[in-house]
Amino acid sequence: MLFPHPERPVYFKRARLAAASLLLAASSLAHAGKVLYVTHEPGRWHDYSAQLADFREVAADASWELTVATGDKDALFDFLRSENFAAGQDAIVYNFCLADSRDMAAMSNLIDQTVSGGVPAVLVHCAMHSWWDTFKKGKPIPGNPLDKARASKSLLKQWQQDHPNETMPAWGDFTGIASTKHGPKKPITLVAIAESPVALNIPDGYATRKTELYNNHYLTPDVVPLLRGIQRNNEEVVMWLAPRGEGQIIGLTLGHNDDEWDDPVFRELLKSAVDYLLEPQ
Repeated sequence: MLFPHPERPVYFKRARLAAASLLLAASSLAHAGKVLYVTHEPGRWHDYSAQLADFREVAADASWELTVATGDKDALFDFLRSENFAAGQDAIVYNFCLADSRDMAAMSNLIDQTVSGGVPAVLVHCAMHSWWDTFKKGKPIPGNPLDKARASKSLLKQWQQDHPNETMPAWGDFTGIASTKHGPKKPITLVAIAESPVALNIPDGYATRKTELYNNHYLTPDVVPLLRGIQRNNEEVVMWLAPRGEGQIIGLTLGHNDDEWDDPVFRELLKSAVDYLLEPQ
């Protein structure tokens, strides 16, 4: 299913996609960078349509040239499996929720856009709670140098049958901080890391709207924390930077509720993350 958007539409079509094609909608704004926003609509646990409208406003204020990839989940997976989908983009923002997905081709191809293709990415909220079966619980992954991910036994067995000479990738190893659960919907007090390489304008004592504090199940050694969140007696890293092959990623676990996306502080976090990745490194 295709979803209409106010931008001048460009329809993404490949012979094998048929009716599950995504709409790619490109703005005609003068730009400080080409940004691809990847989501799915309407969303079950999150109102991705409302969040997309909010991100369009962020992009317009930042003068990015925005391309939006959206549609239902079938269309999303078709898009994520398409070769070099990030070609020509300067940064990608992923805002989706794919916790139960076992589509390893889509996951591997997404990772490759950054690791091999060098296109940096921002991962928002439930993007961290995706492809759980690759890292949340189960068996250690043979050949995984970090040895922290625990994959579903059946998924690992299938991968080994299909890819006998390759180590199974773990989504949590790509995101930098793996997350497996979250706290209640309560405000989170944000504390910026003093020597953060990303400029973050967080007012002293600032607390978010009611939202979810994601746990830090494990961290990869190359993670650079940017922002900590405190909810009740729990403290976790909620924003971070990590190099990934030829590119890098920024993770941001805030952004569950629509009113967060209306918050100028949250919008500034998104803008700062993308602008940092658009800078020559």
